[in-house]
Parts: sequence; C-alpha cells; structure tokens
Amino acid sequence: MNKFFEELKRRNVIKASLAYLVIAWVLLQVLSLLLPMVSAPEWLLPTLTLIMAIGLPIWIIISWIYEITPEGVEKTTKVSENELASEITNKRLNIFIIVSLSIAVIVMGLKLSNIFSDSDKQFDIAILPFDSMIVDDGNEWLSAGFTLDINTYLSKIKKLHVISDKSSNKYKDSDKTNPEIAEELDVSYLLRGTVRQVKNKIIITVRLIDVNTDEVWSYDYEESFEENALDIQQQISQKIVEELKIKLSPEEEKTLEKFPTKNMEAYKLFVKGNLINNSRKKEDLELNIELNKQAIALDSNFAEAYAEIGQSTFLLGFYYPEFDYDEGIKTGMFYFEKSLQLDPNTSRAYAGQAIIFKRENKWDKAQEYFEKAVSINPNDATIRYQYAVNSYIENYNEHLIQIASAQKLNPLSALIGHQYFASLINNNKIEEAEKYFDKYRFLFTKPGEQLEKESVIIAYKNKDWTAALRFLETELEKDPNNAILNRKLGEAYDGILLDNSKYIKYTKKAYELNSTSEVNRFEYYMALLRGKKFKKVKELMQSQSSKSLISKSEQLNYLFEYYYQQGNYKKAQDLLKDTLMYAKDYNKAMISAQLGDRNIVVRYLKSREHFPWFEAPFYAALEEKDTMYFYLEKITGYIIQRHPLYSERYGLRSVNSMRVFDPYRKEERYKKLLRKHYLPITHWNE
Repeated sequence: MNKFFEELKRRNVIKASLAYLVIAWVLLQVLSLLLPMVSAPEWLLPTLTLIMAIGLPIWIIISWIYEITPEGVEKTTKVSENELASEITNKRLNIFIIVSLSIAVIVMGLKLSNIFSDSDKQFDIAILPFDSMIVDDGNEWLSAGFTLDINTYLSKIKKLHVISDKSSNKYKDSDKTNPEIAEELDVSYLLRGTVRQVKNKIIITVRLIDVNTDEVWSYDYEESFEENALDIQQQISQKIVEELKIKLSPEEEKTLEKFPTKNMEAYKLFVKGNLINNSRKKEDLELNIELNKQAIALDSNFAEAYAEIGQSTFLLGFYYPEFDYDEGIKTGMFYFEKSLQLDPNTSRAYAGQAIIFKRENKWDKAQEYFEKAVSINPNDATIRYQYAVNSYIENYNEHLIQIASAQKLNPLSALIGHQYFASLINNNKIEEAEKYFDKYRFLFTKPGEQLEKESVIIAYKNKDWTAALRFLETELEKDPNNAILNRKLGEAYDGILLDNSKYIKYTKKAYELNSTSEVNRFEYYMALLRGKKFKKVKELMQSQSSKSLISKSEQLNYLFEYYYQQGNYKKAQDLLKDTLMYAKDYNKAMISAQLGDRNIVVRYLKSREHFPWFEAPFYAALEEKDTMYFYLEKITGYIIQRHPLYSERYGLRSVNSMRVFDPYRKEERYKKLLRKHYLPITHWNE
C-alpha cells in the first residue's frame, strides 16, 4: 500500500487531483454568481457540476499516465528517471494550487459580501390581500388600502417585479398553498399580512415568505391610528426592501419618500375608487370620478386623484356613446395636466396623456409619454397594457414587448391575456401562443372565447383558415344545439368562404336557440342583410320591437344597417341625428364614402387613430384602389378590440366578409392578400 501511495506521489497524481478539485470549485462558484446575472437556465449549473464530477476520475487516470514537463506532455514512464523534470512539475503544481486557493478565498469573500448576487437581482413578489381581523365600522377598507398602497410603493422599485393587485386579489380567502400560488403567479416571494384595530391603535403583522426555501421573515407594526396610519405602509415597505437587501437609487429614494396625501379621509375615498374603476363599467367609472372629486375637495394637492378623474372621464367618452368623445378628451387632458403640475412623477397622468396623443395621431408624442410613465413605474400592468394596445398599429414588436410585460405583472387578467395571445399570433409565435392558451385556458370563460382561441391556433398551425372551419363543424356535431357554436360557424362561413346560405343557416339556428342574445340577433340580421333578405329583416325588427326585446339604441342601429345595405343612404343618414345612435361619426363617414364625398371621409379619418382594417373599407367605397390596398396590406392576422357586439377580429378574414370589397375580389393583388392570410380562393375570386 505504501509503495502504491509513493507511486501516486511520484507521478503527482495527488497534487494534480487536488488542483483539479480546487479549480473546479472556483469555477463553479464564479458560475453561480454570473449565470443568474445573464438569466441562464436553471439546469445549466447542475449540468456543469455533473460534468466536472465525471471529469475527476478521467483526470486522475490521465495524471497517472502522463506528466507535464518543460518539454511538453509525456508518458510518466519516460520521465520517471528525470528527477529535475519531476521537481519542476512538482513546484508548478504547488504554485498552481496556492494561486487557485487564493482565488477561492477571494471568490468566497465576494459571494459572502453579496456584491454580485443582490445588487442586480430581480425579485419576484406578490402582495396577497391582507386579512382584516378586527376593525371598527367604516374602516373595512384598511386591509385593501394597506395591500394596495404597499403594492404601489414597492412597484416603483426597478429591482422588484411586483404582481398587480388585480391578480393577487384573486387569492383572497383562497385555500391554495403558498407554493401553488407562487407557481401560478410565477414569483419567489409572497407577502401576507393581517390588520387589527384596537381602539386608536392599528396593528399590522406581515410575513415575507421565500417560497423556494420556506424561510419566513415576519414584522409587527403598531402605531396610533390617528397620527400615523398613512406612515405604516411606507414603514413596512422599507422593511421589506431592507430584508431583500435592495439598494435604492437616489431617484427611487426621493420618489418613495412622498405620500400621495396626508389626509386620511381623502386617501380612503381614493382607495375605494381605485378598487372599482378597473371594471370599466359605466357606473363604476362615474363613481370613481365622484369619489376622487370628494378626495380633491379634502386635499386640493392630491395629484393621484386628479389622474384618476382624468382617466375615468376619458374612458366614459371613449366607451359609451351617450358621453361626448371630444369633451371626454378635453376634460381628461385638463385633469392629467393638473395632476402633473402637482406631481411631475404621476405615472398614470403621463399614460393618460399618451393615450389622448395617440387618438390624435401624435404617435411620437404618445410614445414619449408612455416611456415616461413606464420609467416612473415599471411595474404598473395597466400602463404596460395601455402602452401595448396603443402601439398596435405602428409597431407590432413593441406591442408584444409591452403586453408580455403586462401579462407577467398581471397574469390572471383575461383582458391582458387576449391581447398577449393575439400578439403572439401576429408575431408568428404560434407554439408559444398554444402553450400560453393551454396554461391559462381557465381565464377565458366568456361564451365562445375558448373556441375562438382554439380555432385561431388551428388556422395558423395549418396555415389554412378552412382547417378552423372544419374544427368548428366537428365541434358542432358533438353539440348541435349550442347557440355559440352555431353563430361562430356562421361567422366562419361568411369570412372564410363568403357562403351566404351557410351564414344565414347557422346564425338563424343560433338566433332560434337564444333570441335574447344581442350578439346572436346582430349576426343573424347581418346575415339576412348581406343575403338581401330585407323583408325578413323588417319582420324580425317589428316582432322584436313589439316584444320590447331590443333597446331604442339597438333598434336605431339595425334600422341604419337596413337602409345602408339597400343603398338608401339618405334615410340611413337621417337616423344619425338621434343621440342614441352608436358610432355616428363612423357611419356618417361611411355614407359619405359611398356618396363620393372624400373631404368628410378624410377629415374623419384624420380626427383619430384607426386600425388598417378600419380605413380600408372607406377607400374601397371611394374607389381609391391604391390607398385601399395600402391599408389592406398593413392588416395583421388577429386583432382584439373593444366593441359592444364583438371583441375579436380575425384580420383580413373579418374584412373579407365586407361587401364593399366585391368589385376587387377577382384582382390578383386581392387574391395575393387572401393567400398571405391563409384564406382560400373561391368562386368569388374567379
């Protein structure tokens, strides 16, 4: 045994092995610091460790057989009698081991000092809804308020990736485990808390949970309710930043020192409004405006409240025809400007102004203001979403960047999910779109949403919209009395094959199965009108009106289409005088296009931004072929839009169904577009 050990020493196997272990350890330590900084996959470091472990016995064998000498690498037997060469090799190994150990000590020191691991690390965290244990009547808002404000505070820190409260709030009273929640939200940290009020004392207990290690840091805060209730969120947020060892920039420190208001009642009103305004319902937007106006009456310097009023005012004018669109823009801009006068770092005010600039076709200005808003608060999912939808026309890649960020911040938002799915499709990331849909299918719960996503995936995977048509037919065979499936199949026959008889057949079935659905009525009426079944449409309208099943506004819109599709533009135009008429400006411009009045059309199109599919029909009616094709060629594959009767448009498929394009269908340029968008060439094109 001694002889064997002496042979190992003579061949420098022991020192060579020690040198291998030291350098492998140093290399792994350096990699453990550097790989997270470049977002390397998690499997890479364990794989390299395994490779180095496998390499050790191979290195030992090589060390036994070969020796590094001044003359190069030679077999050990050849240099066994050369004591000088052996001594030189021995010394070199000693120096190599000493230097390697010195490097190891330095690396360990750097690692313990967190110079690399903490300063640039991005922390993913979700602030779950705080529990209210005991609070006085009238203070029930406290738990939601603390959760919201801590979320808002931490969101302004660039090294934190904070999940939107809109997603986190879905776990209120949830029985899911911490790891389950963390996996769904894709975070490493969860913040939980409880709120108790004991007379004039407010007591908050928070727990920061590292889901990967099960480590829990807890903190209790107790203060006088009257004096320091608004300081509590800041104190807790600062403790979390300290615990995560995040170094704030001077700009962040300055921003985070500010309170939105020192007035407790004003803040309470702001929180109540903030918790409801995201629904975009008319009554919620109106209530949000009223609550924030009350807040301003209590604190005229409350910048965030002005921004909320501006946002809700603009949205009322944008979404609801009974509110004046231009007045909504004017009033919204007034409140945004007032907000920024009070606090130049109000991110929502910048985003609101950016939206208005975009509507006015001032894209450069809009982009500048969106970038300001994002730089102030990079974790605001709403701003990212607004940036995305308002960059859709000019820059599809930018849309994907921003909507992907919004989805990461608010993963349980169906609204954002629709946009993200569409953007993946339009950027030809079909596999990613399919994976996303498979994971978040549960978000799309409205009637027909899952069918829409599946049919789009099938169409783009096969590069053929008729494959989506076959998919819908197969699904209908399984469930022939499904109103939604019947309607979707009718729409597909119209947009893909321009098959009027099938369009009428399936939308009629959907209507018969559920005539109370406005969407079903609209599609059936449009199918009849495009099929020139005007008498039947009039009978249906009279029947529905007598039963009071349709509103005055809906009656006006159907009557407008009735006259318009017949080419009776004068009677259709007269209906636009009614205040309840939906999309009056659009309809007026379209009638003007049919009558050849180009000035009205151009003036309307310049008044606000539009999607390419929106502009093309006007120029088709004006018979300006080159301009029409210019916009048709800009159409993407899939568009999400907000509309009372539909929420998704399938690019050229939706445009193809419009009869205004009939004169151009046989042209090679039009057929080329059909092929590009995976639509078939039919008898309409021959």
